Amino acid sequence: MTSSNESEIPHGTTEGFRRAMRALASGVCIVASRTADGQARGIAMTAVMSLSFDPPSLLLAINRTASLIEPLIENGTFSVNILGEDDGDWCQTFTSAPFDERFKEDDWLDHASGVPVYRRAIATVICDVDAADPFGTHMIVRGLVRDCELGDHTRALIYLDGSYARAAG
Repeated sequence: MTSSNESEIPHGTTEGFRRAMRALASGVCIVASRTADGQARGIAMTAVMSLSFDPPSLLLAINRTASLIEPLIENGTFSVNILGEDDGDWCQTFTSAPFDERFKEDDWLDHASGVPVYRRAIATVICDVDAADPFGTHMIVRGLVRDCELGDHTRALIYLDGSYARAAG
């Protein structure tokens, strides 16, 4: 791809890659687990993808400095809560709160596995950690699906170019 745009950043640079990825719309999830002493921990993520249907599995890319990474690895079980299109303000409040104040009782339930589940998620996938491998600044976590719960609606919250958005249609 060529361009005469003077503000173009050379390919292969961190900033160029960051700008390119901001153009890729992604669903928004809250990934949650518990610490060894039972405290809920979670972060908002867009780096979540299905990996396989046989066995059912997910792949996460989590920054190694995230408050969730140690509890997730130690606990070995986590929830992926897919947010609905009306959850943008809630998600912003969640992510801006201190990590030990993010889990208000009226928003969360406990799954039988012990991990937190967001009450209004359009879908929640419970996984057991199968593997966790460092790559650059992130930990690549492979999760084997243990359970799935579906909500009442299916229109997902989308993150695009640094903002929450809704799907057209």
